[in-house]
Amino acid sequence: MRTFSFNLLIITSLFFLKTNAQTIIYSNIVNKDIFQVELASFQTIQKNELEKSTSWSLPSALFRYGFNERVELQMVTPFNSESSYYNNELISSNFHIKKIQLGTVVNILERNKIIPETSFTYRSIIPFNENDIIKRMAHLFSINMSNKLSEKIILNYNFRYFIGSDKSKSTQYVSNLGYNLTNKFQLFIENNGVIAEKELTSNLVVGGLSYILSNNLFINMHYGKCLKRDTLMVGGILTWRFKTA
Repeated sequence: MRTFSFNLLIITSLFFLKTNAQTIIYSNIVNKDIFQVELASFQTIQKNELEKSTSWSLPSALFRYGFNERVELQMVTPFNSESSYYNNELISSNFHIKKIQLGTVVNILERNKIIPETSFTYRSIIPFNENDIIKRMAHLFSINMSNKLSEKIILNYNFRYFIGSDKSKSTQYVSNLGYNLTNKFQLFIENNGVIAEKELTSNLVVGGLSYILSNNLFINMHYGKCLKRDTLMVGGILTWRFKTA
């Protein structure tokens, strides 16, 4: 019997971040004493001839806390359900929390005319059920910038460096262009590429919309397609924030 094998999309391996298919790390930090929760649920479907893998976040959560006016603390808890198929036959299925992310965002520069708002992000990606957690940790470094091109158009972009638990290294660029249709409704398009061993291994294009439900509640919906392989992403983020002091 043929052994089933598949490669997970590098972007989802690094971030699930949030994060969600929309993977931009914004340059602004949450205000002091504000606690923000971002619940991201998205599905990834990857096909390779007779092989197919699916991943579903149930959901993943990004917790953000404004420590002071220039520093934000973060924690990411990715809950994932993964399934593998061969010739439409289920081979394996599991639900897990393999890793959590702990990190911080530091504001470096305020936006001033052509000078972009700039911040720096560091996250430790900590595995569960490992004998030597320190040696098996991965690390993410990111420079996050934002330019206001007009009253309605904002360009956000990241330059990232990732060190895996096996000491492998990769770089990533993310650009996100947002257009404010109204004071509550925004459209965006995002491009996300991963470069490993001098090769572009993943290139994801995402489009979507954001809507402000209330002063402290936001929703984001998005759809993405990888241009380097047969992979689709669809999902959303619900954001809630409140003051702690």
